Amino acid sequence: MQCIKCKKELPEGAVYCPACGKKQVSSSRKAAKRGNGTGSVYKRKDGGWMAVKVIGYQTTRDGRARAVRVSRGGFSTKKEALEYLPLLTGQKVKKKSTLASLWAGWSSSYMTKLSASKQTHYKTAYAKIESIAYTEIDQLTISDLQEVVDEQAPTYYPARDIKNLLSHLYKRAEAQQDVHSNLSEFIVLPDFEEAERKPFTEEELKALWQSYGSGEKLTGYILLMIYSGMMPGELFQARKDMIDWDRQCIIGAGLKTKKRKETPIVIADMMIPVLHDLCEFSRSEMLIDVRRDEFYKEFERIVTGCTGRKLTPYSCRHTTATALALGNIAPSVIQEVMRHTKFSTTQRYIHVDTDSMLGAVNTLQNA
Repeated sequence: MQCIKCKKELPEGAVYCPACGKKQVSSSRKAAKRGNGTGSVYKRKDGGWMAVKVIGYQTTRDGRARAVRVSRGGFSTKKEALEYLPLLTGQKVKKKSTLASLWAGWSSSYMTKLSASKQTHYKTAYAKIESIAYTEIDQLTISDLQEVVDEQAPTYYPARDIKNLLSHLYKRAEAQQDVHSNLSEFIVLPDFEEAERKPFTEEELKALWQSYGSGEKLTGYILLMIYSGMMPGELFQARKDMIDWDRQCIIGAGLKTKKRKETPIVIADMMIPVLHDLCEFSRSEMLIDVRRDEFYKEFERIVTGCTGRKLTPYSCRHTTATALALGNIAPSVIQEVMRHTKFSTTQRYIHVDTDSMLGAVNTLQNA
């Protein structure tokens, strides 16, 4: 080796020239670095090489930026991994699912096979969870889910609808390997407190007949439900061609259970003229062509005006069972009219007050 300045011979490995003091250029060169964004490679514990590239950043729940990386492993040499780096740019990255994206797929496929009533319940439930709908599902915690349920659904049935909906969405996420467990299973529902359904009294029934007689056609539908035991959903499903006028029944409008679907809805003699009137009132093939939400508003208006009480459409069905029981109709017949599989279910629809109970025991004769 010679000095780069004075050309005198240098001892082997000398950094400075002993004659003139000039610093010599090192013979070893630093490895060239790849520019930002071109990726990197590293050796794994199993001896193989991995190519990794950062393609962007996401904001985490705590507001921090998190790098989004794509990678490919299985290279036997560093050179192979380096050569593959440019190809990583075109590699697709799986987008994390959210409740919103899962809902879009589930609501347009599986949910369409459910009844209109069930679909309405799930749409309402989804509206209640929109505050967490756009968070990546693997970032949600049990506490997040429970907090939404507690805030948006303080009573049992709405909370149950949210839990059931989340369960469907989490099962879909599990199938896509977005999450490892169904967190909805840990949601605690409010205590179940079944509200007592109160039937119409005799005086209230007279007021409803007067309302219908004065020309209030929608009252006819209320009376039809009271005197047939028809459910609100069945009223909206019934078509005019389902009516068998000779047998005085409606066939095929039953909902929910096999028993209700198979058993005809019988129509009392006094209701036949009303049913004819309602068929003429409806301008479509359906028995009622008023929108469901509009009917419920009119139901509240009519019933409140006739009774002074805020009763629900299910009070009609409870009135049916109670009236039959007070008329000394055999329990098995009441069960058939109500289209229940078990009489224990029918008993929940029968409400007998103290006066009726006293009148019944007073008819007993001494042995």
